[in-house]
Amino acid sequence: MMCEVMPTINEGDPLGSQQGPDSEANFEQLMVNMLDERDKLLETLRETRETLALTQGRLQETGHERDQLQRQLNSALPQEFATLTRELNACREQLLEREEEISELKAERNNTRLLLEHLECLVSRHERSLRMTVVKRQAQSPSGVSSEVEVLKALKSLFEHHKALDEKVRERLRAALERVATLEEQLASAHQQVSVLQQGPAQREAPVGEDEKRVEGKEPGQKILWKRLPNGSIHPNDEASRVVELQELLEKQNSELAQAKERLAGLVASVAELEEDLGTARKDLIKSEEISSKYQRDLREALAQKDDMEERITTLEKRYLAAQREATSIHDLNDKLENELANKESLHRQCEEKARHLQELLELAEQKLQQTMRKAETLPEVEAELAQRIAALTKAEERHGSIEEHLRQLESQLEEKNQELARARQREKMNEEHNKRLSDTVDRLLSESNERLQLHLKERMAALEEKNTLLQELESTQKQIEAQQHDKRRLSDEIDKLRSEVDQLKTRSGTFADSGHTRSHVGSATDLRYPLSTAAHTPAETFGTPPGLHRPQKGRFAALREEPPKDWEQAQPGSVLATVSHAFDSDPEISDEDDREVLFSSMDVLSPAGTPTPRPWPSCCRSSWTPSMRRSG
Repeated sequence: MMCEVMPTINEGDPLGSQQGPDSEANFEQLMVNMLDERDKLLETLRETRETLALTQGRLQETGHERDQLQRQLNSALPQEFATLTRELNACREQLLEREEEISELKAERNNTRLLLEHLECLVSRHERSLRMTVVKRQAQSPSGVSSEVEVLKALKSLFEHHKALDEKVRERLRAALERVATLEEQLASAHQQVSVLQQGPAQREAPVGEDEKRVEGKEPGQKILWKRLPNGSIHPNDEASRVVELQELLEKQNSELAQAKERLAGLVASVAELEEDLGTARKDLIKSEEISSKYQRDLREALAQKDDMEERITTLEKRYLAAQREATSIHDLNDKLENELANKESLHRQCEEKARHLQELLELAEQKLQQTMRKAETLPEVEAELAQRIAALTKAEERHGSIEEHLRQLESQLEEKNQELARARQREKMNEEHNKRLSDTVDRLLSESNERLQLHLKERMAALEEKNTLLQELESTQKQIEAQQHDKRRLSDEIDKLRSEVDQLKTRSGTFADSGHTRSHVGSATDLRYPLSTAAHTPAETFGTPPGLHRPQKGRFAALREEPPKDWEQAQPGSVLATVSHAFDSDPEISDEDDREVLFSSMDVLSPAGTPTPRPWPSCCRSSWTPSMRRSG
């Protein structure tokens, strides 16, 4: 067990005689070491104050940065949310308009579905070549096959739609032209018949030869009802019959002329109707072409507007996600700055406490330096009783060590709580990222952003509640630590009382033995302190003991640990306390309380935290006060 050592004070004879030049040199060396220690403590105090000032400056800068970031956050977020809501409302209105346009275009799409059958017929003709092309494209780039096929089908359907419309219009135009041609032929034939009928009376006034020729030119089935006489005249009966026949023929031609006129009027009406049908067909063709071009233009505009809307929606989503990430980063930075501020405040308090403690130690060292010079030779001679007291002290310190282990367990639990808090923050971040991925549309993004903000607020409240519980646990732990320190002070007071009793036993013990008996007694207690010759010439070592003295110290501590736990309780009501009380009653003016205060305060001042070159104290004092000095340091 390595322990810190203090400068050794040489022991004298029981009567307190002069030690000589060696003891004076040791006292001077001790004073020099005390002054060096005071200078180092002052330098450490000055450095601590400088670091404290720097820490306060950085703390103020951090506070200004935190306030600035908070102002930026408060100024940026409300405007951003307002713009997002306005853009969202505009997008909703545009979406409603586009939905109306889409509902109008669905009718045209239903018409295009009727053309798919015709497209399938056309594709079936070239199915093999198309399949080979698709297989080749799939072998080259498997990701773009479906889109190319769909584009091909759409183009084919559009082309066939226009082609079918053109064919229908052409068929109707061809039929109309054929009907017009037939009607024109009928009209020409009717005009010829009318002209023939109009030329009928002129033919009746023609000469007889022409009549004969015309009669001879009739059909062979027609019967000739008159004959001419040899003198060239016609028989009167024949003339009468001829007149009758001519009248009948005239009536017949008149009836045919009336029928031809009726047919001509019907043909003229039908021609007018056909011309009207042709005009309407041409108008329908022009109108259908205009409607198809308009639909194509509207379709292109709708697709372009749809692409623009999708781009705007994606940009809005990106901006919203960026704003969310910025807000979370600012919140994390704020939490980090608050944690740093709390850590710096705790460090500041620790530095102040340490500086105050060092100042107190320095004052105690300055006050008790002179007393240490005078009281260094008054060490107790009853090492046996002192060893028992030291054993009881070590047991009490072991109990205190168990309390320190309990405190360490509480600190580990506090660290676990901090880790759980960090994990809770990580879970909070993961939940926020998961909520971001769940946003599909801008409307849902807004609603989920509100939900996430509420969830974040609840988790922050839960974290604050957990922080408050941790602070309460920390306060309870601090109270337990204060209670343990109170117990420690009580134990130290009891030890001081025991040491004062031992010192009074020494002063009131009566007559001492001769010097040879004293030397033998000192030699018998070599396991509890160093020899004088070794202590006088041992150089100052830093944070360690000489190797030759390490084994007896271990044996002494092992012997102290093997003692039963009830030695302290048995030693208090023993005869030693009765003797000490008798000594107090007999001579209350003789007290070594000042020696005890000087001795132990000098040990506290020259603690391991501040002594660079300590010298070994006696083993009994070193073993009893090393743990307390370490805790105070």
